[in-house]
Amino acid sequence: LDKFGEKTTCYLTGKEINIREPRTYHFDHIIPTSKGGTNTIENLGICSRAANFAKSDMTHNELIEFCEIVLIHHGFEVKKRCRLESNQ
Repeated sequence: LDKFGEKTTCYLTGKEINIREPRTYHFDHIIPTSKGGTNTIENLGICSRAANFAKSDMTHNELIEFCEIVLIHHGFEVKKRCRLESNQ
């Protein structure tokens, strides 16, 4: 709870996670251990079960590249959306 808080979101999808329902989320190795990542809290991200299964042992960038390939194959146009941060 110290790292993720009561109200948290999946670091991969941005969807809200109910921390009180452990069956609905996983702790994911941000850098997979198969690629040199550690088991430290700094290398863990909270994500939905589905997102974690989809990511498997890919890095975040590998997952994004894979998703882009799948979307393009199915006729979608992929554009990166920039999020503007508000100073208000």
